[in-house]
Amino acid sequence: MTKRIGLTGGIACGKSVVTDRLKTHGIPVLDTDQVAHELLKPDNPVFDSIVKRFGAEMVDAQTGEINRSLLGHKVFEDVSERRALNALMHPEIGKRWRNWLRAQTSGLAVVAIPLLFEVGVEKDFDGILCVWSPEPVMIERLKKRNLTQNEAALRIQAQMPVALKVEKSTWTLKNNSTLENLYTQVDEWVKKCTPQEN
Repeated sequence: MTKRIGLTGGIACGKSVVTDRLKTHGIPVLDTDQVAHELLKPDNPVFDSIVKRFGAEMVDAQTGEINRSLLGHKVFEDVSERRALNALMHPEIGKRWRNWLRAQTSGLAVVAIPLLFEVGVEKDFDGILCVWSPEPVMIERLKKRNLTQNEAALRIQAQMPVALKVEKSTWTLKNNSTLENLYTQVDEWVKKCTPQEN
């Protein structure tokens, strides 16, 4: 029986670092951010729906894919636009990770979902692992991604407060120190949660 784990956390808190570390332990991980990126590529019904809803200017002339930066600016500045995008993306993302999870046979399987609590899917999992950082640390990391202070704050405010995510989670990883410190926390969590063989 596979133990199904949902991985979530605040923006710029280190979810991708955690997923990469989990994979080094041989744990199957599906990152729904990567699923979302696939849906933004041409020849996909979601791509067509986004172009129809947000306009052809959202398509990058060089790659032919959705310009994620441009789309991000649009939806994080307007809550109604963000809801429209979520309505187009989330059903297909949900279908894909549920199908993936059903196919898993290992002792532990992890699905990384940034908006796990926001979309209300916590009951699909046996436990929730949350990686978090204090808000000033999140802001500084987002500024290193070429966002302004205001843009960083808007993106943080678009999600459930990270303190509430921590409160609602089964386990937490605090990422406000070194990479090695986060790795140690992940390794300890894996040891604690991996089914022990007799």
